[in-house]
Parts: sequence; C-alpha cells; structure tokens
Amino acid sequence: MGLLFSQTGQALVEYLLLVAFLIIISSKLALGFNNFMRDSIGNLGHVVSLNLTVGVCQSDCFFESYVNGTD
Repeated sequence: MGLLFSQTGQALVEYLLLVAFLIIISSKLALGFNNFMRDSIGNLGHVVSLNLTVGVCQSDCFFESYVNGTD
C-alpha cells in the first residue's frame, strides 16, 4: 500500500513541476509578445505621424509620389 502512495505522490509532483514550467514559459512568451506589439505599434505611430504631416518636402523626399512633394 505504501508503494502505491509513493508512486501517486511522485506522479503528482511531476505533473505540478510540468505545469509550473509551462506556466513560466507561457508567461515569458506572453510578455515578449506584449513588448513586441508595444514596440511595433509605437514604431507604426511614429512612421505614420512622420508621413502624414502637413507640409512640403523641400529635398530628399522619401516618397516621390506624394502630392505635396516637390520635384
């Protein structure tokens, strides 16, 4: 009877360790994805704000096809 409880206890400990490991890995992945999305949206906002500003490009226009660009 003692052998059955020790095997059950060992399996329970192994499952708990596995679940803890998976939780740690998934939280690291979620944090990394969150940081990636925050940086991507921030960079997108910066690019959009630069490209949609009002004014005339005097020299070295990035996009030649803009209406407000000068040739």
